[in-house]
Amino acid sequence: MKDKDLALRVAGVVFLVVAIMHLLRLLLRAQIDVGGMNVRLYVSMIGFVVALLMAIWMFKVSKK
Repeated sequence: MKDKDLALRVAGVVFLVVAIMHLLRLLLRAQIDVGGMNVRLYVSMIGFVVALLMAIWMFKVSKK
């Protein structure tokens, strides 16, 4: 049972780091080009919300 909880917490930390990176991009208004195309800021807004929700979910499930 402890291995499952540890795996969920590690996943939660990974999702939290991803959410923080998206938030930093939003705050700094950093421009990102992929394949010569500019990635809009709203993509990071969606990524931030999704990653944050996933992190919260992982931490919540690991405590049960």
